[in-house]
Amino acid sequence: MGKPEEEIVEHPSFVYSSINRILHWIRAIVIIGLIVTGFYIAEPFLTSQGSTDKLLYAEWTKWHLILGFILIASGILRIYLFFFGKDTKGELGSLKDLFSLKSWITQLKAYFFIGELKKKGFYGPLQFLTYTAIMVLVVLASLTGLILYVHVYHLGIGGWLYEPMRVLEVWMGGLANVRYIHHITVWGYLIFLPIHIYLVIWSAIRFKHGAMDVMFTGYDYHLRKEKLEKEKEKVEKEKK
Repeated sequence: MGKPEEEIVEHPSFVYSSINRILHWIRAIVIIGLIVTGFYIAEPFLTSQGSTDKLLYAEWTKWHLILGFILIASGILRIYLFFFGKDTKGELGSLKDLFSLKSWITQLKAYFFIGELKKKGFYGPLQFLTYTAIMVLVVLASLTGLILYVHVYHLGIGGWLYEPMRVLEVWMGGLANVRYIHHITVWGYLIFLPIHIYLVIWSAIRFKHGAMDVMFTGYDYHLRKEKLEKEKEKVEKEKK
């Protein structure tokens, strides 16, 4: 027997541009690398004979700094693309759901298996709030990382950023607080990553969308019944 007409899959629709997909995977790899190297810097667990353990520590620190600057660069570019990129319309469209009580209720009901998930933009309100929080963590990790950086490296970028970073250090309550905030951002990522992976898989199964495919191909797909519901809503609005 074939599938009921309302469950036939529509042709995929293009969602995310290639630059946003690339940045997504760059940030994912970089954040994982920063977590691993950061834990080593905080508590070196590899030792060797003589003074070479110090060289090993320096190697881990070097990669932590390289990954840190990649995170800063990708974060700045991602913020720019949010407002001025090819996906701007779909991403900013999510703001309408964020400030809509009806959209919040619809998303929460869908997560409790009551109805389907409907979004005006790319993200539901809970998704948008979560991704915004993650971007705030990226900004905090970047700023606190730069503050710690200028205390060790005083030439080049370190010298150029020294004064403004010292001002931020004072605003944050001193170097001890800066280290503490930097450490908290790590745990924010550690909490987010497994939940994010789980919900992507769960959403793909629950709502029968391309939630897992979209960050590889850029395409998402929807069921025919969703298209019929949108057409029905459009007709009702025209009648009003």
